[in-house]
Amino acid sequence: MERSRSRAQLDRPVSMKILAAVVIPPHLQSSGAVNAALALSEATLPYCDIDLAQMAFETAESSQGKLRVLQRGSSNILSFTERFLPNKFRTLFFRSDLASLVQGYDLVHIHNPIPALEMKRVAMACMRNGIPYVITTHGFVETLDLRNSYRLGWMESIVGHYLIFKPIRFVARHASRVFCLSPQDQSLLLKHGVAPERTAVVPNGVKPGYFAEPSEEAIALVRERFQLPKAKSTPVCFFLANHTRNKGLDILLDAFLGSDAPYFLIVGGAKREMDYDGLASRTGPNQRILFTDRLSDEEIRALHHYSDLFVFPTRADTLPLVILEAMASGKPVLSTKVGGIPFQIDARCGRLVEPNDPEAFRAAMEELCQDPSQLVAMGEAARHKVRTQFDWDASAQETVRHYREILATGS
Repeated sequence: MERSRSRAQLDRPVSMKILAAVVIPPHLQSSGAVNAALALSEATLPYCDIDLAQMAFETAESSQGKLRVLQRGSSNILSFTERFLPNKFRTLFFRSDLASLVQGYDLVHIHNPIPALEMKRVAMACMRNGIPYVITTHGFVETLDLRNSYRLGWMESIVGHYLIFKPIRFVARHASRVFCLSPQDQSLLLKHGVAPERTAVVPNGVKPGYFAEPSEEAIALVRERFQLPKAKSTPVCFFLANHTRNKGLDILLDAFLGSDAPYFLIVGGAKREMDYDGLASRTGPNQRILFTDRLSDEEIRALHHYSDLFVFPTRADTLPLVILEAMASGKPVLSTKVGGIPFQIDARCGRLVEPNDPEAFRAAMEELCQDPSQLVAMGEAARHKVRTQFDWDASAQETVRHYREILATGS
C-alpha cells in the first residue's frame, strides 16, 4: 500500500458520489464486516461524498457520526421455515432493494459476500447502469473454502457451490478493483481468475477508542455483571466471535477442557443452542469458563483490559477485526495460520498454530501463560504494530485514490 501519499494530494476537489453497499443478513449486524465497512466509509468522508446502505429488518435512516446510513428492509422467501430449517440455509435467501439504490452514484463499493445472490444482484445492477463497482474481501477466505470452514455434506456443498461460490466468483471477476485485506488474499483471488493488477491491499484499521484504557466505571460494571474477581489468581484468556464452527469454538473448548493448567477463559459472543452450563461444569481445580452472551463495545474493551491473552482458534478468516482490536488494547494473540492472520501476527506479538489442532493450541496457551512478563511485552509489541501498520485514515486514502483512478480511466 502507498502509505506515503500525502493527504494534501487527496484534498483536491473532485466531485465523486459513492455508495457503500453492505450485503449482510439482518441478524448479523454486529459482524466484523459491518463494523469495518462503517469505519472505512467514515474515514473516506473527508475525501468524497459517501452514503452507506445495509440490509436490515426494517427500512430506516440513521447516521454514524457524519455518515448517512440507509437501512433497507429485507425479506426472505424461506421465512416460513424458521421452525424446521437451519438458519444457515435461510441466510442465503435474504434480499432487499440495495440493487435499486445504485442509480445516482458514481461508484459502488460492495462489502461482505453473504447472501451471495444479493451481492450478485447489486453487482449486476451496477453493470446494467454502467456504474463501476469495487469489492472488499470480507469473508472471502471463509466462503471460497466452504467445506473446510463449515464442514458441509455433499448436498450442502452442491448448494454452496451454486448459491455462494459461483456468485462470489462472478462478482470478483467483474469488479473494477478488488480491495484485499491482506497480501494473502491476492494469491487466493488469482486462483479464481482475478488478475493481480485489479487488486490492491487495503487492510482494516482500528478505532482510536481501542488504544485508550477503558474508564473505571466501565471496568466496575463488567466486573459486577460477570462477577469477576479484582485480584486475578490465574491467567485470563478472552475469546470473542460468533459461536460457529468456522470460528473454532469447539477447538477452543477442546484445548482448554483438556488442560491441567489453571486458567480463566472468558468466551464472548451471542449464545446459540449449546449446553453452556454443562461445558462450564467440566473444568477442573483452579479453572473456570465464563460464557458472556452478547457484549457491548464498552464491555469488550473492559474485558480486553481485564484479560492477559486473546485466543482465537479460527478455521477460516480473512483479516479478523477482533484480532486488531485485541492488539490495539495491548493484548498478545494466540491464533491460527489461516487467511491474513499471519499478516497481523508475528512472533513478537503472539503465536500461531495450525488450524484444527486443539493439542497444539493447548500447548501454545500453556506455554504463553507460564510467563506473565512475556505476555506484557508481547502486548506492547502488538499495540505498536497495529498503531503503525493498520490505520483507517491510511486505508481510506488508498481507497479513494483507487476510486478516482477508476472514474478517471474507466478501469
